[in-house]
Amino acid sequence: MRPGRRGRRGTAPGAPSPSAVLEAWGPLDRALAAYRAGRADAILTVHTDVGETEEQAVSVFFRTLEQMPPVEWAALDTARGRVLDLGAGVGVHALVLAGRGLEVTAAEPLPTAVEIMKAHGLTDVRRGGLDALAADERFDTVTLLMNGAGLAGSLTGVPGLLDGLRGCLSPNGQVLMDSTDPRGWEACEDGRYRGEIHYQLEFEGVRGPPFPFLFVDPDVLSAIAHEEGWKVDVLFEEEGGRYLARLTR
Repeated sequence: MRPGRRGRRGTAPGAPSPSAVLEAWGPLDRALAAYRAGRADAILTVHTDVGETEEQAVSVFFRTLEQMPPVEWAALDTARGRVLDLGAGVGVHALVLAGRGLEVTAAEPLPTAVEIMKAHGLTDVRRGGLDALAADERFDTVTLLMNGAGLAGSLTGVPGLLDGLRGCLSPNGQVLMDSTDPRGWEACEDGRYRGEIHYQLEFEGVRGPPFPFLFVDPDVLSAIAHEEGWKVDVLFEEEGGRYLARLTR
């Protein structure tokens, strides 16, 4: 623990334990390691409980600014001040922001991703999530990108995520979070909100356990956030329903 720290921020109520996160996302960590070792053709298989399976090129996690979708450009252009990149992956967004002269803290639970960020020259990299921050740390911008709202897991998890974000935000700070509007998707047979999906990752035949992931439409996000004392502004929308929201207190 660094000098002057007053302990670490706890995880939100109901959030998965660090060990559970590592187990569920372990196939991605192994895929990142394979790509780093020269497997440019590495593929991550993504299963869902709504019958869809996707083959995801691992190279997308190493994309350059030019390869990013417009919604991510919009987020990077809106970031200001001291920035926390939460769920930073291998640091593709954090590196852009640091290159623009912003002070960036990158938080990521996957050990291989942390090693890659450090190797790429990011100076403030934390292994973990909000629990990797000191209780007195504050940020002007928190970014949660690549469908970052998914960290909530479900609609009932949104208030806990917002509560954790509230604790690390400066008085005039902003949260930049993207998601994909699921209202055009097929309804779930069990009647749950159609953006509440369970994922299961697989790499080279080894699957991790299923885990919940949330896609939330902007109206529902705004309604939940309002109840928790937040304001939501949709800053950018692109085809396919993906959008960027700015949350402020």
